[in-house]
Amino acid sequence: MKASQVFERWGYEFIRVPIFESWEDQRETLGERSKSSLVFKDTRTGELLALRADFTTQVLRTVSKLRSVELPLRLYYFGPVVSQEGESFHTGIELIGVSSLEGDAEVIAAVCSFLKELGLKDFKVSVGHVGVVEKVLSSVEDKEAVRKAFLEKDISFLRRRFGSSPFSELPLMQGDEGVLELLNGMGLGSVKEELREVGRMLSSAGIDFFFDLSEIRELPYYTGIVFEVFHPSLGSPVAGGGRYDKLSRMFGSDLPSTGGTVYVDRVIEVLGSSSRAEKDVFVVDLSGEGLGFEVASSLRSRGLKVGRDMVRRDLEESLDYAFGSGYRLAVVVLSKERVRVYRTREDFSEVPLDKVHELVEIL
Repeated sequence: MKASQVFERWGYEFIRVPIFESWEDQRETLGERSKSSLVFKDTRTGELLALRADFTTQVLRTVSKLRSVELPLRLYYFGPVVSQEGESFHTGIELIGVSSLEGDAEVIAAVCSFLKELGLKDFKVSVGHVGVVEKVLSSVEDKEAVRKAFLEKDISFLRRRFGSSPFSELPLMQGDEGVLELLNGMGLGSVKEELREVGRMLSSAGIDFFFDLSEIRELPYYTGIVFEVFHPSLGSPVAGGGRYDKLSRMFGSDLPSTGGTVYVDRVIEVLGSSSRAEKDVFVVDLSGEGLGFEVASSLRSRGLKVGRDMVRRDLEESLDYAFGSGYRLAVVVLSKERVRVYRTREDFSEVPLDKVHELVEIL
């Protein structure tokens, strides 16, 4: 598996955790998010169990129970997570026992390395610090409503709530190091320096990123640097994570930690749309003479990505399939004298077989 190859290259070891866990533990660590958990009763013990909804809490709980731990621990995982919304597949890493900013930068860089190995291009990393939003929340009574507004980047709500205060504009405070100057006026000079230092390390690693002063993760256990990875073709992040120094205290340990998760289903969605866009020609053979195989082979020899229609169906259905699957052109072979090259379902040009290459290359 690609996750094993990449994460082990960074020094991480695989950890296996169970699909079930105590419902009480899950409710305590996941907060509001636990309301969507799937819960069952163990008929033997009467204990309430929940299907895994988050890997990080399970990994920290497992490590915290170990009698002897040599730190730092670098662990990676993969598998399903389940909630009332459905099942998804996650893989990720946990760097346990490291409090330095270099640890945060390593996790972000390793996650980006994995995404690149999968073939994902043009993604960008949003880097923030939960200390910014926590500073705002400490001064308000309607904490849950304000937190939700920051999560959803609901500027309208924030402007109604805070008026002309800089707090209402935090979701717009995205960009390079210049946006960090706002933190001085909020009394967050230490947060500013942390973000600046992580940014310096990410720049040296060649990672494309920006700062987002309103960045806050859905789960409640994050304590410092947080990040999300976005691709322009998808509205939701394909990866995310951050620092959670206090989480292990719930399990009787004190292990400063940071980690990142890749939402594999979303990555597949992006890669699937990308691969469809890269297809060149779909060949439909209606000649009855086997000419389609010859045309497809010849086009492939010129470096084009060519698919063949292997199903007997109406021409309209074949064209729907071709363009619905992301092919740039559809070539319909009627005879040696008549070959149609479709740009869309309705727009086509007709040429002899020996002119198909010229027309395809022009288009």
